[in-house]
Amino acid sequence: MKRSAFLTLGLSILALAAAPTFAQTPTSCESCHSDGDLFDSESLQMMEGVRGGAHAAAGLSCHDCHGGNPDPALADDMMAAMDESFSDTPYVGTPDKGSIPGFCGRCHSDPTYMKRFKPDARIDQEREYWTSRHGIALEEGDVNVATCTDCHGLHGILAVGDPDSMVFPTQVAETCRACHGDAERMAGYELPNGQPLPIDQYARWKQSVHAENLLVKEDLSAPTCNDCHGNHGAAPPGLDSVTFVCGQCHGREADMFRGSPKLAAFEAHNELIAEAGPDGCAGCHEDPEPQASVTMTSLGECSACHGNHGIVRPSVGMLSPPPPTPCQFCHGDNERVAGHLQEPEAIRQSHIETRDALMAEAEAQGLEGDALFNWLIDKALNLPQHTLATSEEGDLVLRLEFERLFNKFRLGKTTYTYEDPETGEMVEGHVIRCDTCHATEPLLADEPEGIEISRAIQNRMQELTSLTAGAERVLLRARRGGVETSHALAEIDQAVDAQIGLEVLVHGFSVDEDSEFMETHARGMEHAEAAFVAGIEAMDELAFRRKGLLVSLAIIVLVLIALAFKIRQISARAD
Repeated sequence: MKRSAFLTLGLSILALAAAPTFAQTPTSCESCHSDGDLFDSESLQMMEGVRGGAHAAAGLSCHDCHGGNPDPALADDMMAAMDESFSDTPYVGTPDKGSIPGFCGRCHSDPTYMKRFKPDARIDQEREYWTSRHGIALEEGDVNVATCTDCHGLHGILAVGDPDSMVFPTQVAETCRACHGDAERMAGYELPNGQPLPIDQYARWKQSVHAENLLVKEDLSAPTCNDCHGNHGAAPPGLDSVTFVCGQCHGREADMFRGSPKLAAFEAHNELIAEAGPDGCAGCHEDPEPQASVTMTSLGECSACHGNHGIVRPSVGMLSPPPPTPCQFCHGDNERVAGHLQEPEAIRQSHIETRDALMAEAEAQGLEGDALFNWLIDKALNLPQHTLATSEEGDLVLRLEFERLFNKFRLGKTTYTYEDPETGEMVEGHVIRCDTCHATEPLLADEPEGIEISRAIQNRMQELTSLTAGAERVLLRARRGGVETSHALAEIDQAVDAQIGLEVLVHGFSVDEDSEFMETHARGMEHAEAAFVAGIEAMDELAFRRKGLLVSLAIIVLVLIALAFKIRQISARAD
């Protein structure tokens, strides 16, 4: 017999040996509840779920949880099988809702018992549960809240690491949604500030950068509900712990915020908001602008700017005061893009013509403000100058150079849409911008610093972006003309790295000359300018080559004409 055959036989024997007792020896419970003459399809499916569950895989069966005499011979004797005085496992039946945590905890809180299955098994789940919002409410008699079975399932409980498990990372949000997206079930529950508990958390999260990374990019490290709220001890992070929660992944940003003047400002404002009562910010402030909101009732550090569930990818749409159009981030006027750094007229003219055509189209549609800004974002991602068709149907993708550019510079809208779970209608959510809190009009005379820092941050980021983008355009034009430009790409990369750095360093909320933000900006500008100069030199070389080519062609044409004339002379003499 071949070695592979021995291996196959050996694995088969091991598999049979490792198969759970439940599947090998049907108990009285299984024999009875699998009888189609006695039970409906739901009961039969329940048994199938048990057979494929984690408990069966560990060799456990019905009686290990519900008690009773498992002797298969008692399948036809219900009273004997459900014997409450059976010495080994007295029958306890189905627990009521309030007893479920303790029911599961009989095993899962017993270190000796759990070590039979896993040496490092956690045994604190039940204890943690009673500290959660769910556990506290259950202890107070609210049987509407979630217990073990609501999250893990009943009889088809799968291992946490099973992709089909209700608590596998990609399934957690759907599991939480079953309760928290149910308007009827959530009716009557309130937030600490007295407002009704919302039911759109899942809908907002589904549009977030976290959901995109988890569900689309299949990054299992991306956060879902339990990563922020906890597992068995589930509770919303407090105002003073949000940064630490977000800092699990975004450590550098969290450290910068904790060291910034914003932390003290938030703490002071939260005291004022608490004194203002249920009106929150509106107790002192009026809406400064249409897109601003004073409905906040607390400033939760990271969440004050990024929100909580609908955390969209941070983009230029969060900066304020924004330029009239997003195009200006890459094509805008720049003090450094002048004189010897002026883009070739052909490149500038191409942008001006495209911009004017787009603005005329937008004006015809009556677009302005955020609507215009967001419309131009969509247009930028579909312009023929920026895209390539990938199929006969006209599907577009960004050209490689622009994909890199747009992703690093983070073009993004000021709004996002999600489906209201109660009405089924699409709702527009707004990203939080600096001027949501820091008014530009009317400017508070005693608090101008916030919006001035915001304006300085936005200007510096736009300055670096437009200079880098200008350098990239010039280099691209030269490269397409056949000039070698790879030596300048390192400068572009350094400038882009600085741009990415600025996106992190905004969390320091400082534009002092010696701040890390301004130092990184200056370093990025040096690299962008070096790349721009290299691009201009490459364009000069391209122009020189083209002139040389024209001269060469002219000489060749003259030589050919002279040669033709000479041939005619020779032919005439021969005649």
